[in-house]
Amino acid sequence: MLLTSQISCPLLILVLSLDKSVSLYKPEFRILAIEFAFDVYDFKGDGKVDAFYAGDLIRACNLNPTMKTIAEVGGQTEKGKKVLAKAEVFPMYKACKDSKDQGGFHDFVEIMKLYDKNNDDTMLGHELFKLLTNLGEKLTKEEAKSLMKELCDPEDDEGFMPFKPFLERMCAAEK
Repeated sequence: MLLTSQISCPLLILVLSLDKSVSLYKPEFRILAIEFAFDVYDFKGDGKVDAFYAGDLIRACNLNPTMKTIAEVGGQTEKGKKVLAKAEVFPMYKACKDSKDQGGFHDFVEIMKLYDKNNDDTMLGHELFKLLTNLGEKLTKEEAKSLMKELCDPEDDEGFMPFKPFLERMCAAEK
């Protein structure tokens, strides 16, 4: 038998979603996902998670909150400033879930279409790089390069790349 502690949260979600008796929308499933993600980020095993990892923990539970939302619900931008007990994470999750300040796959497709010069679901690779480093929650150049290398299909001879596969990989939990 495979123990849930042996697999990642997205993989756990996939495994459970294959079981027709499990609904991804049932509260008990969300509780299981939150508890599992908490245990993953409880590095010391002492029942506490550094609030610096609050965003990662909540994103591991299929939400896509912004850094602003994470800060509003108690997340921190520096390690060691605050620790969270498991009971504190549930209200944070609910606040993020109720927040309107998050995007999804279809929202991101609409944004990328603004850069689709050929009307064929492609964009110039350097434009995606500029988006990632200059707009919204800005990534460093190194983070953007790494993300693009990992998630983007190769550019064609003219520098265009399909953006939907990139977005699908970024928003894999939503699809």
